[in-house]
Parts: sequence; C-alpha cells; structure tokens
Amino acid sequence: MRSSVLLLLPCAVLLSACTTTVTPAYKDIGTRSGACIDGGPDSVAQKFYDYQITHKSQGTSALTGLRPYLSDSLAQDLQKASASPNAQNTFMRGNIFSSSADGADTADVASASTIPNTDARNIPLRVNLSKGSVNWQDEVLMIREGQCWAVDDVRYLGNNSHAPSGTLRQAIETN
Repeated sequence: MRSSVLLLLPCAVLLSACTTTVTPAYKDIGTRSGACIDGGPDSVAQKFYDYQITHKSQGTSALTGLRPYLSDSLAQDLQKASASPNAQNTFMRGNIFSSSADGADTADVASASTIPNTDARNIPLRVNLSKGSVNWQDEVLMIREGQCWAVDDVRYLGNNSHAPSGTLRQAIETN
C-alpha cells in the first residue's frame, strides 16, 4: 500500500503541472492614448496606405487624418517635426510615408499570416507600391499598443528615395 502511494504522489504532481494556467511572455502589451483602427497588423497597414492614396495627403498636414493609424510615439515625433523650423523643407512637404515624394497610386501590404509568434509586439511588413509605371518596395513597422496595431516606422527601400535617411524616424530626427 505504501509503495502505491509513493508512486501516485509524483504522478499527481505531474498532473497538476499540466493543468496550471500559463501566462504569455508579454502579458502587458502597453496602452494607447489615441483612437485606433481594428484589425491585425497587415490589415491596419493596408488601411493606412489605402487612406493615404484616397486622400492624397502629404507632409505633416496629413497627421490629423492619419493619427488613428500611427503609434503614439510616432505621432508625437511627427508633431514635433511639423513644428520645427525645417517643417517646410522638401522632404517634409512630400509623402513622408513612402520612398517617393509623390506617394503611390497603389499599395499591396504583405500578409502577416506567416509570422509564427502571435504574441509579437512588432512586425515588419513589406509593401509593394506603384505610381504609374514605377514600382518599388518599402517596409512598414507595425507595433502593438494595447489591443491595437499601429504604424511605428517606415523603412525606405525604393531606389530613388527622397528621404535624407533610411527610415522615417531617422529622417525626422535629422530635420
């Protein structure tokens, strides 16, 4: 009898370990101070580019309409940049969210369905852009703020980029 109790005790401990609730590595995914757009990282990024194409908004004057798509940090940095003395330079007056100063006529954001980590806090997505017969790719960095996905940076990959630096954040820091 005693040996069967000793055998059952380790089994009971192992069984209780299997039923214990596991908390995700990133339990707190932060907060968001602004409104946001519903959807996953790829659908929010696609809506972001679709909004720009539809509204043909460029430069820092586009910030109000684009605010729900932008991370809190990027929105603050862009507000500061728009108030700086360099806010009227060529880069800041063009489409700052694209390698092309004129922006794009079409945008196709890559799917995030192949990203294995569903607890990810940031996801870079390739974007195929075109204007007329000119095609290029950029990369948009999506971050998770609270329950929302938002644009946090753009990496300019186009050959004839009008940006003074490789990313949007670097470009507004140098302005």
